[in-house]
Amino acid sequence: MNEKAKSLGILLAFEVGALAFTTHVGGGFALGTQEVQYFVKFGKLGLYLPLISMALLSTVLYFAWEFQRLYGISDYKDFFEKFFGRFGKVFMVLYDIVFSCMVVLAAGAALAGMSSALGGLLGFKISLYLGYLIAAVIVYLIASLGLKVVLASSAWMSIGIIGVIILLIAFRLPQIGSNLVNIPYKPLFGPTFFTSPFLSMLVYAGFQSTLIGSYINGGSILKTHKDTIGAGIISFLLSGIMLTFMVWTISENYPAVLKDVTPTITIVNQMPSIFTYLYCLMLLLALITTAVSVIYSSAKRWTRYGAGAKGQWGDEKFRLRIWVLIWLVATYVISNVGIVKIIKYGYGFFGYVAIVLLILPILILAPAKIARKNRQLGENKSQQVAQ
Repeated sequence: MNEKAKSLGILLAFEVGALAFTTHVGGGFALGTQEVQYFVKFGKLGLYLPLISMALLSTVLYFAWEFQRLYGISDYKDFFEKFFGRFGKVFMVLYDIVFSCMVVLAAGAALAGMSSALGGLLGFKISLYLGYLIAAVIVYLIASLGLKVVLASSAWMSIGIIGVIILLIAFRLPQIGSNLVNIPYKPLFGPTFFTSPFLSMLVYAGFQSTLIGSYINGGSILKTHKDTIGAGIISFLLSGIMLTFMVWTISENYPAVLKDVTPTITIVNQMPSIFTYLYCLMLLLALITTAVSVIYSSAKRWTRYGAGAKGQWGDEKFRLRIWVLIWLVATYVISNVGIVKIIKYGYGFFGYVAIVLLILPILILAPAKIARKNRQLGENKSQQVAQ
């Protein structure tokens, strides 16, 4: 029985950690645009900062998941209201705005890129409109089926994404090793703090943390402290190592890569044709998982309104399907903006916001709140034993 419980805990931790990873690896990650914007352009430091950035993000997620577990929270609305106490509603409104914007940006970028990924797999060009329609149907079918299906799809697709990334870096390893030594070093905090590699690393962790609503929805299945620790470690290993691998691979073309809007595609085009199909597969999986995660989480947030209503609207599954459809329609306009603009301007802005709204409060307040709740639970348990 203990072995069965242990296996179940590992599975839960992997599903939640994989959800965090697949939410992270959207179009900007797979195309290499994010890696150049936040890490590669800073030279040698950019080769190591991804690990630090993902360690910071995973620490924030661990505290959020543990607080969520101890308080029995199932969605991000309850998380913010309980975590921030009397100011909970204010922070909830602020986060609703941030998360809604990020859902539209992230899902819009993901859905916009699926036509290219599908075209690469099928061997012929697909229009943006047809690609969006196909992508929307795929995302709708997965997201509307609920949390279990969302978690399972993320877990399985993460295996495919990881496999392709490992193959890419293994094939390019000789070229990567010989070129990385020639990359220049730029000071961690210079020439000014606001243009420094250090701040860029913080902003990257920041805009990834804006999707904490998705991570919290997934974290509702975590049952024990070991589950929470496992999810945090898996999240760090998957996101940190895979992001670092991608940065190393892309840095092979430094400094030409700094002017390349799709650096990963440039590298894949230099490789045997089989890698074109593998890359398109990775891109498709990355885009699907990101879109599914953020759209499901946002739809889930609003399904609580209408509970107890008469007719079909009283059915939570029906409300979920309607909200998934609403968010898919909302992202359609954003899908025409262009992924480079989304990453450069949209993600960057919300990255700064998230440092103040999410990262600092969780890192500063969560440890004490978690310790206090553990003491209360311990005292209650002792009283029950005494009785």
